[in-house]
Amino acid sequence: MQKIKFRFKGDHVDSFAELGRLRAVFLDLTNRCNLSCRYCFNQRSLQAPPSHLDIDLIKKALRSELARSVKDWFFSGGEPVLYPHLSGALELFRDHGIGPKIATNGTKLTPDLIDTWGNYGVRSIQFSLDTLEPGRHAYLNGGARQDHETILRNIEYAVRSPLRVVISSVLTEVNKGEIQEIMAFAYESGVDSYTLYPNVPSEPLNKEIIVPFPELLELAEGLFSYYSSLCPTKIIDITIPCFSDSSTYSKWKDILTIRLHYCAAAQFALKITSGGRVSACICQASDPFIIGDLRQESLDDIWVSEKAREFRSLYTQIPECSDCSKKDVCRGGCRNNASLFGSKGLHSLDPYCQFFKSRLE
Repeated sequence: MQKIKFRFKGDHVDSFAELGRLRAVFLDLTNRCNLSCRYCFNQRSLQAPPSHLDIDLIKKALRSELARSVKDWFFSGGEPVLYPHLSGALELFRDHGIGPKIATNGTKLTPDLIDTWGNYGVRSIQFSLDTLEPGRHAYLNGGARQDHETILRNIEYAVRSPLRVVISSVLTEVNKGEIQEIMAFAYESGVDSYTLYPNVPSEPLNKEIIVPFPELLELAEGLFSYYSSLCPTKIIDITIPCFSDSSTYSKWKDILTIRLHYCAAAQFALKITSGGRVSACICQASDPFIIGDLRQESLDDIWVSEKAREFRSLYTQIPECSDCSKKDVCRGGCRNNASLFGSKGLHSLDPYCQFFKSRLE
């Protein structure tokens, strides 16, 4: 997933730059969610019949040899709080001495549940906060005004807990004018970091709310300037490798620590869907991205399978990447982005990269 992460504290390192070594596993515990975000990349699964990840499959994943190398286990969905076996999954991870990270919309949390998660050894909570306006939340996320108030209260409580807390937003045409304000709120709240995700859905839906890449670059320029004056940490992680070709990067690379990373898909991360299939991309559950099925195979076998190896080497089959000096760093950029907006499916050029190439032609 492409992102720009603004760090407010410098003592945390994510699972980056571990090429070919599984370091992050995302568990879609359920495909159920109480919200209906317009940008959601899980639109297809949300429209499917209810599905909950079999806890025996979680046990199977944890028994794999690969589990020893995994640094980060993420509980996602859907909304993890709606997973009927959440307590059992947390007990399982606690028994293995592993503290998972949980991504939540925050509307179903309570102070007692946050405390319970802390007692289970949960390492961090990521709250999705796309706006500071209750009315806009209702439009963009499909929630009620009181849902928005609940999110803010839970963020405040979680920050006072021992848990690491982060806030993320998905950039859209609807909220682009208040991203700086959300960043300020996140910093003043005392969370560890603020992550901005460009809106890249997994289906050709609601494209009208996607912010064009040139405008994203302009927005980034303003955010970098604001962040530089807001926070002394001055560390930004970006999973858009071609960002190095931008004037924003050239201007700020010697002022801020800007760390560029390639796409994680099958390079050091994968997703186990609520149905048990394994996807190379955490944003996708469609067939072209599926590299195995945990119900039929082991995680160890899936990671070294022909499908996984083929996915990792997709960038070598993209004509525009063949003579690119950055191909071993970029590795073709975001395959979700490319497949959604390109004409050649997984073998399409990442449109972000296409933007910079077109300026040089």
